[in-house]
Amino acid sequence: METTDVLIVGAGPVGLQLALELQRRGVGWIAVDRRESPEYYCKALGVTPRTQEIWDQCGIVDDAHRRGAFLAGIESSVDQGPRTRDTIRDGDDLPYGFLSLAQYDTEEILRAHLARHGGAVRQGMQLVTFAPESDGVVCELQGAGGGKRSIRARWVVGCDGAHSTVRRGLDIEYEGEAYAMTFMLGDVRLDWDRDHQFGQRITHLEDGALRNVLVCIPIPGDRRRWRVSLMAPLELQSDDADLSAPPTLDVLRAEVLPILPPGTTISDLRWSSYYRISHRIASRYASGRCFLAGDAAHIHPPIGGQGMNTGLQDAHGLAWRLALAATGRAGDGLLDGYAEERRPVGLDVVQRTTRRMDREVVAGDSKFDQWREDSQLFITYRDSRWVAEDVAAAGALARGPQPGDRAPEATGLRAPWTGHPIRLSERMRVPGHLLLLWFDDDATPDDFSAAAALVDQLARRWGDALTVDAIVAPGARVVDHERCPLLRDADGTFRRAYDARGCCLYLLRPDRHVAFRADRHDGAALERYLARILVPVR
Repeated sequence: METTDVLIVGAGPVGLQLALELQRRGVGWIAVDRRESPEYYCKALGVTPRTQEIWDQCGIVDDAHRRGAFLAGIESSVDQGPRTRDTIRDGDDLPYGFLSLAQYDTEEILRAHLARHGGAVRQGMQLVTFAPESDGVVCELQGAGGGKRSIRARWVVGCDGAHSTVRRGLDIEYEGEAYAMTFMLGDVRLDWDRDHQFGQRITHLEDGALRNVLVCIPIPGDRRRWRVSLMAPLELQSDDADLSAPPTLDVLRAEVLPILPPGTTISDLRWSSYYRISHRIASRYASGRCFLAGDAAHIHPPIGGQGMNTGLQDAHGLAWRLALAATGRAGDGLLDGYAEERRPVGLDVVQRTTRRMDREVVAGDSKFDQWREDSQLFITYRDSRWVAEDVAAAGALARGPQPGDRAPEATGLRAPWTGHPIRLSERMRVPGHLLLLWFDDDATPDDFSAAAALVDQLARRWGDALTVDAIVAPGARVVDHERCPLLRDADGTFRRAYDARGCCLYLLRPDRHVAFRADRHDGAALERYLARILVPVR
């Protein structure tokens, strides 16, 4: 029987992201996908700023930017009335803009990156049954030709979509319901005068009543290609309607052209589909050694481009915990933190997009003003039992990120013998936790000496689970004990972003959220926290 650390069931974007995160941490994995070959359908298109930060960490964001195009905003109108433009300004307090990137490009980029590091998906193979045991999961798989094989995995992760075999095998309830509407979408050529940098939303009224809402999202690579989405014809709205054949170009034309400006033509259909929208969430994200991620755990209206991105972030949040568990370095219950932290995020997305669906489609309100929420940069785990702080002085670190918050960017860091500025996010590419030790302008030689002793202590006890960087204020007189890199906060961006004063510290998790902070270099407080989440080096 073949063995592995993690069996990933489903190799869409979420499964591929999980495989990539495990691969770069040296964890054994096998990914299987029932599709015999990748599909080239334009499903999910939007990539949020937060997902791009994740891709920066794992080394694929440049590839994504080469293939995608940034959206400048959304234009909305009622039929051919005046257009309202909601614009995202370049540099609008976002680390990245909102990227339009076809899902097949996302998958291809992830597969190519895996291949460069020796990883590959087993296509045409599906999970049939699995039996969880105390120390692993025995899985039976079947290939496209009917052949069967067994794999014993220490953990199984279901990234296998809304009809998840893993979720059903665990008898986990998928709470929620479906909308009583059928929609359709198509990848088409539109010949019209609309700006390809802006998505288009046109509300169509008949006799003053809402008849349809057409959404057109630009597909990168050809200024005339758009993905159109709208309600299907009335005869296909019944529960027993036959949706087995995708909508033809003629069907799309009949529904789309009455909504588009006069003179617009629609042609060159590459792909189309009927679909129904549900809002559902798994009652649990984990059961024993089995986990759910992506659509297997949550599904919701495609408003704000949250679905695929939430799944990718599920994978990001699970991978570092699995990596610690696989090497025997995870503290008791650390794996439980995945479900504890990510299910509330999934529930919020389901509820928020459902409210917007009701308002924007059912009521015809097409207002688009939630860029900050849609960016996913403000997701926090402040209520998690897996984050903490030890702040003794009143008001210390008050304007810095709290435990559980996403760690903000700091630019303009300078390192000796390096001729270019460094972004803090570049330092976050390490696979484990990152400890940032801050030294203010008035730091003393004794402060640097004590910090060197702390770094030695941490290295002996926690090994490679922890990486340390020192960040010093512009006027600090450095005493370099050569224990860790010293980065000077030349532009003061770290001080401002983290409200850094005196000799404080921030511990960042591998998912770029603040794990722990203290307003002093307190080794004892830090050690108490680390002992909760990690197993020391033996």
